[in-house]
Amino acid sequence: MLPAAQALGADIPRVAMAVAWGDAWTNLLQPFWALPVLAIAGLKAKDIMGFCLIQLFITGIIISVGLVWFLKNT
Repeated sequence: MLPAAQALGADIPRVAMAVAWGDAWTNLLQPFWALPVLAIAGLKAKDIMGFCLIQLFITGIIISVGLVWFLKNT
């Protein structure tokens, strides 16, 4: 991403943060971070997937609007 950002003349720190936000956002879809808690609670990943999808869509909208607003106003 950084070579592409440099070729386009984009702000490198902003590109790096956008990639980091995008990577963190997709972690909501595959909740590997929740596996230890699921094992302790005796649940399976399918038991929380509905919650994860709702959270993915809501935070996706918030992050997208925030990034677009921030990039427009700077």
